[in-house]
Amino acid sequence: MPNLKKTFIVEYDALGNGIGVVLMQDERSIAFESRPIKGKYLQKSIYDKEMLAILHALKKWQPYLMGRHFKVKTDHDSLKYFLAQRLSSGDQQKWVTKMLGYDFEILYKKGKQNVVADAISRKDEDMEALLCTISVIQPDWINKAREEWKNDKKVWALI
Repeated sequence: MPNLKKTFIVEYDALGNGIGVVLMQDERSIAFESRPIKGKYLQKSIYDKEMLAILHALKKWQPYLMGRHFKVKTDHDSLKYFLAQRLSSGDQQKWVTKMLGYDFEILYKKGKQNVVADAISRKDEDMEALLCTISVIQPDWINKAREEWKNDKKVWALI
């Protein structure tokens, strides 16, 4: 489960036809998501696709990220300078306005080390469903109850 007192880390990757984003703390995944890139975004540069991945993560995990400092790790070296560079396109201006209110730093992480985000960005092209998984704690009593149900014929009749 997320600990709001610890720093969140967002790792992501964008490929030709998909993006993958991971929300982490203490080198452990808390949540991840993969989705295909469709329509006009397929023709965008990898730089633009990587920015789309960051924006998707910010929107998806806004309750965890807004109002606290977090880190974004990228395998695209030039993106770590995004917040310090001159905005030269309309897209860049839109991206910055969507990032207002977030306190984060962009760090470079070699592509070979960005294993989780890289793997989930490489989903099949025809994957239409959105994949989203969030860690959930399951109390021991649920597992014990399931074990008891397996051995109780009356319960199985009801199920």
